[in-house]
Amino acid sequence: MKHFHSRIAFFLVFLYIALSQTGCRENTLINSKVSPAINAINVYSVSLPCLARTFYDDTSVTSTTLPGIPIYQGVGNLKDDFFGTMTGTTFFQVVPLDKSFGAYENMTIDSAILVLPYGGFAFGDVTGATQTYQAFYMTESLSYDSIYYSYSNKTFDPTYPLSEPTTVDISWMETAYDTATQIKNFPGLRLKLKLPVLKNYLLHADSAMINSTSSDVDFVKAFNGICIRVSDANQYSKAYPFFRLDGGTIYSQAGILVYTHTTANPADTAHLVTYYFNNNNCAHFNNIRKSYSHYPVNNLYSSASYNSPIIALQNQPGASIDIVIPGLKNLPAGVLNKAELQLTVLPDNPYGNYLTSGTFLGPEKVYPTGIGNGVYPAGIGYGLSYILSDYFPVTSLSPLSILDGYYHNMNGRRVYTVNIPREVMTSIKAKNDTIHLHINGTQDYYGSAHLVLGGSGHPDTQYRPKLFVVYSKLN
Repeated sequence: MKHFHSRIAFFLVFLYIALSQTGCRENTLINSKVSPAINAINVYSVSLPCLARTFYDDTSVTSTTLPGIPIYQGVGNLKDDFFGTMTGTTFFQVVPLDKSFGAYENMTIDSAILVLPYGGFAFGDVTGATQTYQAFYMTESLSYDSIYYSYSNKTFDPTYPLSEPTTVDISWMETAYDTATQIKNFPGLRLKLKLPVLKNYLLHADSAMINSTSSDVDFVKAFNGICIRVSDANQYSKAYPFFRLDGGTIYSQAGILVYTHTTANPADTAHLVTYYFNNNNCAHFNNIRKSYSHYPVNNLYSSASYNSPIIALQNQPGASIDIVIPGLKNLPAGVLNKAELQLTVLPDNPYGNYLTSGTFLGPEKVYPTGIGNGVYPAGIGYGLSYILSDYFPVTSLSPLSILDGYYHNMNGRRVYTVNIPREVMTSIKAKNDTIHLHINGTQDYYGSAHLVLGGSGHPDTQYRPKLFVVYSKLN
């Protein structure tokens, strides 16, 4: 079973950034779904061919923390016959639930478990899928105020790992996530930790809290954090699971559970010491490595041509689409009702239909970003990104419904549509003939969602990217 949640996480990240850069613009929003019919009086349509190429985008920020947005981390090792391999590692900090010094006074530590809860989604085929994981102590610190990317990395201690390699049944996690009712049995990783190694770091961090007035801050300075990765980089799974750091209980959030018993006052009383991921002061990031030099997608990355028969798309980091829409000055004068970028999924590419195969799903939605040409928009340098006019007002969710970005069935074809009429009108008004866009997948499930679409050089014109324009002629 696949859980490709329909969420607004990407928009909230975008909204957070956009509000810090710009104010609100008051504009009238016209939904393309209620545009005048093409056969109405004085209503016509025209298609502008687009130029498209695929490029690799590794600018994904994987350390974002926003209120109300779950923090997912992909940890695994996956091989794809078209896109290559993907290996995900998570790095995160924890803090003690009990903020006082001396948590282990008159205590004997019996055992410890590292918890990494399943996030409800695995990319790929979970049937019979397994993966072997191992936990390590970080030898470099993290900073809560720093930005970390998919290519960021930190050192850890491979000589004295925190756990032995542990094999996890991904299909069980998927099934248990649907049926779990007992909090203590929440599905995910349960890695038994090596007590001599763990105690060396925990007791040192516990001592650092003596006379502390900011216990969490002092603890993460003394306890760098945890790294979880696959134990064997050459072992590939059929599925790539995502885990959630910030759950609602100690069993559904990332952390360490230390089981102890008292040695006095009174003796032999069981006690649980908890360390958990707190998104208010714990840093994190998801390192994602992709290898593609020996896979078909590398031919797309290596080419500067905008005339390839195919283009490719993934959630970042990974394949993104560079789109150039020329010829805006050739549009007839009139009232613009719709300006819809259409990207069509290839049904019979030799590596499978990534939207419907059931193994590697396409993104649920795609997002456009404008790229300046040095003249348009005014004040935006050449090659720099900007927010399209159709995103405004950024204080409202309404623009997202007008932009669309979802796929639709059109005459038996699956087509992703992005409606940008205001950007086209703004460009024409500025006497700019070409719009330059980057198309990305979402940034919630990093690196997943594989898609192969028709490019500008596809032999069948109905699969080529185009800007479909509906306009009303002026009398």
